Amino acid sequence: MVKLSIKEISIVAVFPAMMAATAGISIPMGSLPPITLQTFFVFMAGLVLGPKLGSISVFVYILMGAIGLPVFSQFRGGFDVIMSGSGGFIIGFMFGAIVIGKMKNIKIINKKNHYLFLVLLLGNGVIYMFGAAYISFLLNVSIISVLATFSPYLLGDIIKILGALYVYFRIREYNTYEGR
Repeated sequence: MVKLSIKEISIVAVFPAMMAATAGISIPMGSLPPITLQTFFVFMAGLVLGPKLGSISVFVYILMGAIGLPVFSQFRGGFDVIMSGSGGFIIGFMFGAIVIGKMKNIKIINKKNHYLFLVLLLGNGVIYMFGAAYISFLLNVSIISVLATFSPYLLGDIIKILGALYVYFRIREYNTYEGR
């Protein structure tokens, strides 16, 4: 059983709330999942909260959507969204936050700003892999062919990574959840 203080519960709740609030901001991509701001908050959850609290935060978001709250892209909700082409990405959010949080807590990485850029690229790659694996499973095609269709996401993801790093560098000295 995870015991969290009121302060930790409050900060953990901020990220699913922000992910839900931005769920309507999306760029449709045809048959692929839309471009959204959710990954920005996954990056921030991993950086600010670390692996444990960051993954709890993203899990709360997934749970909110699974029970039907309209928190997923285009204000959709329900377990059927997780079973759709977006499902792999949604599940990948939690693992992306874990990887980002764990890697960010390595002292040598956290001291070099350009290393954190690589950490977020790795976390984004984890999200891509979960998304591609699930779409590959659903469509019964190779994972490589699915990954090849992700190129339209790259520029937006780089912009989100740079935005997350900008915000993180501005608040890093006030962050009290480094090791969690």
